[in-house]
Amino acid sequence: MTTDTSERVYQDAVLEGKEILKQIDAAERGQLRLGELAAKLETVYGDRTLAKFAVDLGIAKCTLARYRDVYRAWRDISAPGRESVSYAVLRELATHPDREEIIRKDPNITKREAHDQMRKLKGTAKEKQEQEEEEDEWLKHNHKWFKDLVALANEASRMADVTDQCTSEQLDNLLQAVDPDLLMCVRGAGKRLVALADNLEQLLEEEEAAEQAEQEHSAPIERAHPEAIVHVGA
Repeated sequence: MTTDTSERVYQDAVLEGKEILKQIDAAERGQLRLGELAAKLETVYGDRTLAKFAVDLGIAKCTLARYRDVYRAWRDISAPGRESVSYAVLRELATHPDREEIIRKDPNITKREAHDQMRKLKGTAKEKQEQEEEEDEWLKHNHKWFKDLVALANEASRMADVTDQCTSEQLDNLLQAVDPDLLMCVRGAGKRLVALADNLEQLLEEEEAAEQAEQEHSAPIERAHPEAIVHVGA
C-alpha cells in the first residue's frame, strides 16, 4: 500500500467516522462500525493510530477504545438477531463468556436484562473466588497443622534422647524431677502420636488405591486384533 493510498484510506475512515458520529446522538447506531474502523486502522498503522483517529473524529480516546473493544468482542459472533441488538446491550455483554448463547436465546434482550446477566456472572465469579480463597485458607491452616505436628514429634524425639546422653549423676538428678503419676500422660501422648501416624498413612494408601482404580477403570480397553485370536478347532 503506497503512502498516498494509505492516507486516502485513513481520510476516508475519518470522513465516515464523522458522519456516523452525527447520527449516533439521534439513534444508538454506528458505534460498532466506528469500533471496526478503529480496529482495522490500528492493525495497519500501529497502536498510536487510535489516539490520532480519536482526535481527528473529535471524541475521547477512551470512548473510541470502548467502541473498538466491543467490536472485537462481537467480531466473530454471528448469532441470529445480533444485528438488531442495540449497542448498549452488546457493550454490557462484551465480556460475558456466554454472550453468543444469550443473544441466540433472546435477540430482544434489553440493556437492563443484559446488565442483570453481567451482575449474575460477577456474583458467581465472586462466590467462586471467595470459595477458592476459603479453600486456600484451609490449605494454609492444614499445612501449618502438619508442620507443627512434625515439629512436635521432632521435639519429643529430641527430649527422649536426653536420658541416653546423661551420665549416671545427671540421670540421678533428672529422676528427682520426674513425677511418676504424670508418666502416664507422656506414654499416652506417645501412643496418640503413633496412632495418628498410622491412621494418616492408611488414609494415604486408601486414597492412592482409589486413584489407581479410577485410572484403570477409565483407561481404554485394548481389544485383540482379529488375527491374534486363537481359534480352537476340531
